[in-house]
Parts: sequence; structure tokens; C-alpha cells
Amino acid sequence: MSVRNVAAPLAGLGVALAVAGLVAPHVLLTGARLPLALGDVTWTIEDPDGTRDGRPAPVTRQLHMEINDPADDDTASVRVGDTLRAGEAGSDFDNLVTASTWAYVMDRVSGAAVGDAELAAVMAMPATQVRLDGAWLKLPAPAGEQTVDVFDPVLRGAAPAEYAGEEEIAGRTVVRYTQHIASTNVAQRYADPRNTLTVDGARTFLFHAADRKLLVDRETGLVVGIDERVDDYYGDAAGRGVRNVVTYDGKADREDVETLVSRIGDAQPRLASRALWRGVAWTGALLALVGLAIALIPLVRSARRV
Repeated sequence: MSVRNVAAPLAGLGVALAVAGLVAPHVLLTGARLPLALGDVTWTIEDPDGTRDGRPAPVTRQLHMEINDPADDDTASVRVGDTLRAGEAGSDFDNLVTASTWAYVMDRVSGAAVGDAELAAVMAMPATQVRLDGAWLKLPAPAGEQTVDVFDPVLRGAAPAEYAGEEEIAGRTVVRYTQHIASTNVAQRYADPRNTLTVDGARTFLFHAADRKLLVDRETGLVVGIDERVDDYYGDAAGRGVRNVVTYDGKADREDVETLVSRIGDAQPRLASRALWRGVAWTGALLALVGLAIALIPLVRSARRV
């Protein structure tokens, strides 16, 4: 076989691989979807210096998401447990402020609920159907500079989260969003026995305010960390505080964030690896150059003879 017969197929293969490596990430990748292989995910937010009922108390909020069947290429069934504890009593039940579970079908790309969510709350029976506006723990992917409506379970509604920058964590790009929720009379949004309280003969209403920083994996849109400052209290109709429920400025542990980011990379389908396709593109470019160099060898030899 002549040198030229080797060079042409080699260069052609190189060009094909380079093109595939450049085009495939935009055509074939499934990385924007919630990875089904991720398994259960837990987010923990802690403030050792919070308050409950106006007294100092360590506060821990924990969110736990299970990815269940049925699931397909477009949707997945998820169940989210949301607990808030404050205090140092001997039993978890005595420290419990609120606890609820949310079960719904999630769009694996946008993170939005497909249909209503079923909400089951401790000491509130039976379960109820709730419209889950916006996205919650999985934002539209890929995450970017757009403003995203993010669900707040106390409001039972969404509030905008604005783009606030990016950073690298565990080798992946993570997007920061900030969300501000002004003090809101929750009793005016939906009926619940906990939304009103009689204090010294006067009726008061539950108010909720929050400021959050969300860390979001850019490729999948999955939330990997939550910091939040929350003030829940009973107030009069004008919003003046009467009795504190819970106040905290909680942070996610940086080590937990890095661990979750790494887990996302491990759980993604192999074809969703951008690093893989970059490697294919570079390999193709190298083969194309080698093929071109081999094709030029006879020309160089001929020039030397002349």
C-alpha cells in the first residue's frame, strides 16, 4: 500500500472524529437531564446561632430528594422531604418546627413539575394537591445568566432567582443565583391551621421572609448548595412582628457541596461527558495532521530530487 493510500483514510478519519467531537455535544448530549443514576440527594443548611420562639436555638433545615420510578427520558418521579428543626431537646420530635413531603413528576430538563404535587405535612392530614410553580431543586439546564422562578415551600409559590456569577467546584462549572422574598403574609396565600395564631386575644398571621444563595451545576441544573437567611414570625395585619417562630442564617457545608458536584459527574451517562467529546475532537485533529504530514512526504522527496 502506498503512502498516499494510508494518508487519505487517516486524514479523513481524523476530520470525521474532529467534527463529531465538536458537533456531538450540541446534538447527542443528555447531560442537561436529571441523572437517574444519581440516587438520593440530601441538602443540609445549619445555623448554630438561630432563634426559636424568641430564644437562642441551633437551627437545621434538611431537604432529601429521592428519584423513583416511573422514570423515562423526559420525566422522573421524585419525593422531597423537607424538615426544619430548632433547639437542643433530647428528641427530634421536640425540636421539630415543620416537616413535610412533596411527591411529584419532574421534567428532567426544566425541573418543573408535570402536574400538581402531593403534599403531606406532619400534623396536617390528609395529603393535599398543590401546584408547584417554577423549579425547585433542579433548575432549567443548562443553567446560565437568565432569571429563574424558584419554588419556596412555605409560600407554596415561586419567586425570581437572579444570576450572580459562576465558579469552578470539583472540576465543574457552578452557577450562583440569589433569591429575595420580602416579608409575606402566608395566611393570605393558602389556608392552613398554622397560618394564624391568637396571641393575647388578638389574631395574628404567619409571615415569611427569605434571602437565598443557590449554587447550581451548570450542565444539569441541579442545585448543589443552599445558603439561606429566613425570618418566620406571627404578626398583625400590617406585618408588625408579635411572636417569633424561627429565625436563622444557615449555610451549606462546602465539603458537602463538593461531594455532590463530584457525584453528578459520576452519575451522568458516558455520552454526556463533554470531556470525552473534547478528547475525540483533539484525537481527530491529531490524526488529520498526521495524515496530512504523511501525504506531504512524497512531495518533499520529489522537491529534494529536483
